[in-house]
Amino acid sequence: MRFYIIGLISLIVLAHIAMWTSDMPRDLALRLTLINAAGWGIILIPVWLVGKWAAAHKDRDGGG
Repeated sequence: MRFYIIGLISLIVLAHIAMWTSDMPRDLALRLTLINAAGWGIILIPVWLVGKWAAAHKDRDGGG
């Protein structure tokens, strides 16, 4: 699973590099990058927080 996440992040970074080095207007590239970052933040931050919450409850309840 870890390699899948690393691969996904690598593809996203490479896609942004390709977008920024293309002949796309800079303001459009900036807007798309900000939209992408906001979207990933909206998805990943709550998932991370729920994982932390679940781990805390699992530890408190004796691992069960």
